[in-house]
Amino acid sequence: MSDSRQVIAALHDRDARVLVIRRRNTGFFTQPGTMLKAGEDPLDTLRAMLWRDLGISLPHSAFGPCECPPTWHPSNPSTLTETVGFGARVILTDIVPGEGIAEVAWVDPRDPHVGPLCPLTSDTILPRVVDAMGG
Repeated sequence: MSDSRQVIAALHDRDARVLVIRRRNTGFFTQPGTMLKAGEDPLDTLRAMLWRDLGISLPHSAFGPCECPPTWHPSNPSTLTETVGFGARVILTDIVPGEGIAEVAWVDPRDPHVGPLCPLTSDTILPRVVDAMGG
């Protein structure tokens, strides 16, 4: 595994729909997130990214840890990277994507009906939301 780390957000709304995004120049939907630089605080970095790219502002206290397995590096699919995850419930669901975001969607975790999903989203995040909802 490489020395790189990323931080992601598993955001859901009151109807247990999960937010997924597709960044420009990519063909798959994934969780909002960003790569971490050495010394950066994961939650501070994630909160800044959510505000900058999606206009979502949540306090530190809104987030809880969301354990994630290592996953493929976003720009180098042959390299595994550590993933730090945080989950939060969001009340605001009208999101205007920033410059680097091509699409945003709120999906039913049982049947997402959106374009291709990255493995972290399809294999980890969505099944955990389904489990939390009681199957």
